[in-house]
Amino acid sequence: MASKGGGGQGGLFALSYVSRAVERDTASLHRVARAVAVDASWRNGLHSITGALCLGDGCFAQVLEGPGAAVLDTFDRILADARHQDVRLLEFVPIACRRFEGWTMAFSGELAPGILAGAAVEHRLLERLGRGSVAHQAQVITAAMEASLRPFP
Repeated sequence: MASKGGGGQGGLFALSYVSRAVERDTASLHRVARAVAVDASWRNGLHSITGALCLGDGCFAQVLEGPGAAVLDTFDRILADARHQDVRLLEFVPIACRRFEGWTMAFSGELAPGILAGAAVEHRLLERLGRGSVAHQAQVITAAMEASLRPFP
């Protein structure tokens, strides 16, 4: 189980992202999600990272929590991971406590249609317009993930 504090350099941070899966059919999406979760779970445990993964609309979303440097290193690995396309950072913010305490990688299943695709589309639109963040989308996704937490099957 991870500690509540940020430990180490950088304090405690939460990072949320959404990405399109390379494998888009339902069976492949679940298979890839399982592989992502298994890989992330042991690695996250080594670096005091907690978080959750969900699926929907042919997309993945994750929330990662932990020491800032470790969370950013993990996100760099995600950016280089061939299982993801169009990775969109939704939020990277300091936090006072973890929402996924004790979960090195929880699984929140498939979210309702439109939530993840909407976050990705809104992010692209805001980028084109040169406008701010989609932090509210990150908050909606995180709340939906919290509501349906379970160990990865």
